[in-house]
Amino acid sequence: MERLIVCDIDNTLLPAGGRISEATLAALRELPSDTGFSIATGRSFHVVRKFVEDLSLRLPVITSNGAQVYDYENETSIYESCLDPKVARKLLSRLLSEDYDFVAYADVGIYFRPKSEHLDFFRNYNESVRPALRAPMVPLAEDDLSSLSDRITKVLVYFPEKALTDSLRKIPELEITASMSRVIDIMASGSTKGNAVRALAGHLGVDLSHVYCFGDNENDISMFTCGAVGIAMGNASEETKSYAAMVTRNCKDDGVAYAIRHLL
Repeated sequence: MERLIVCDIDNTLLPAGGRISEATLAALRELPSDTGFSIATGRSFHVVRKFVEDLSLRLPVITSNGAQVYDYENETSIYESCLDPKVARKLLSRLLSEDYDFVAYADVGIYFRPKSEHLDFFRNYNESVRPALRAPMVPLAEDDLSSLSDRITKVLVYFPEKALTDSLRKIPELEITASMSRVIDIMASGSTKGNAVRALAGHLGVDLSHVYCFGDNENDISMFTCGAVGIAMGNASEETKSYAAMVTRNCKDDGVAYAIRHLL
């Protein structure tokens, strides 16, 4: 393999509320044999199986904003950066005491608060796929966190107040970013898509200068600054575009397909 293309999912490959277009799928099918393709997402590895199947992906996939690179063919992580269990329990205790709504991504499934009002994304995903592809949903025992898995890769907090975000950014064991508006993503320090791209490229033996990364949001910037070639979507934030080597068309205008055929 000489080259590697890594794409964010939401608003990069996948338009909001839509499907990956046939034009994009055709461009991916027509990639030369020396070019590999994978995806990098803030989603849990449990909520990516549908895309792995739909895209016929063979290579490991970057999930949880870079906290995990998962090999679906062998059902194992080739790279994983979990929150320290003590730090994770302290974090969740604080979020509970301050009554934040959140989910936590772990090896056993998606932990959720039983009273959560933000589970439609996971429910809709599970309803859209056959049982073998569904994400395990695990109710959080809010009065006893001792049974939590030690392999939590990411905590997603909905509608965080600025004071919370600012204080969490000061904790050296944590990495804070955002994969969408009005949320924060909390991982172990050093867990970024960029570091996961380095791990995946090293695993595949591809030089970083021959890795092309597509993205649209804050959590994709690390892919543009890790030594790979960054390609921002036309719909990307201006900050994200400022870190990219080039800018392609909007997601809804098949920007990934356009870049593959005309820019790379």
